[in-house]
Amino acid sequence: MKNNFVIHQKAKQYQWYGECFLSIKSFYNGKANYQVKQREYEVDKTNYLILNECTKYRLTIDTQNETESFCTFFAPEFISKLVSEISATDEHLLDFNVKYEQGIRLFERNYRHNGAVSRLLNIGRTKFAHSIEDLEKDEWYQQLLYAVLAQNSRTYFDTEQLASKRKSTREELYQRLCFVKDYLDCNYSRNLRLSDLSAVGLLSENHLLRNFKQVFGLTPFQYISKKRIQEAKRQVLETNKSIKDIALDVGYSSFGNFSSYFKSIVGLAPADLRKGDI
Repeated sequence: MKNNFVIHQKAKQYQWYGECFLSIKSFYNGKANYQVKQREYEVDKTNYLILNECTKYRLTIDTQNETESFCTFFAPEFISKLVSEISATDEHLLDFNVKYEQGIRLFERNYRHNGAVSRLLNIGRTKFAHSIEDLEKDEWYQQLLYAVLAQNSRTYFDTEQLASKRKSTREELYQRLCFVKDYLDCNYSRNLRLSDLSAVGLLSENHLLRNFKQVFGLTPFQYISKKRIQEAKRQVLETNKSIKDIALDVGYSSFGNFSSYFKSIVGLAPADLRKGDI
């Protein structure tokens, strides 16, 4: 394969293992799970995942309804040309005297849907469902990769929050903290220990705890509590499940603890929210 391409399909069950181009994974009306070594990612309508070229992963879709995938893959030669031309001067571009860079490495992580990348994914999802002309397709690939690169550049500013003096150390630490956050997003209903998260991020427990809060503004426990209650709130409003079943589903063995955390974060008890006492 030498060209960019898109996989736009629907499936209830699907599995695949291997590696490919640098890619953006997005899914709608369902979810997909990715396993990358010890890391886990859950991708649904709220987020998208970026994986680098040659990253080996296992994709699993196992849903009751058909999950729509819209995954974009960028050929290495295309990336090399765009990255090199972005940094080249007008004089070099006019003289066709651009020195092409080989390969880039982006931060591998889940990103919340917002901004230019999400907007372009939605445009592509609509366009590729119908007939799209080659010129329009070429422009879309250019715009999407440019938006991804701009987003990755902004992510470097997040690494500046970390105390390490060396840039490479800050970037590596930030990437490992993202591994932990994405793992929490997939496993928030489990009874986790700090040692579990330490193993995922390949960081000491104290190092992880200090830097996680510095980057994300919450401790891992605070983050997982917020994640649980967000999911519980969705289920309270969108399903007919009992409140106790919802509490168990999101990871609370104590209904009292669940009610207390729910009210502190949402501002209402679960039953009051369901009744519409807003």
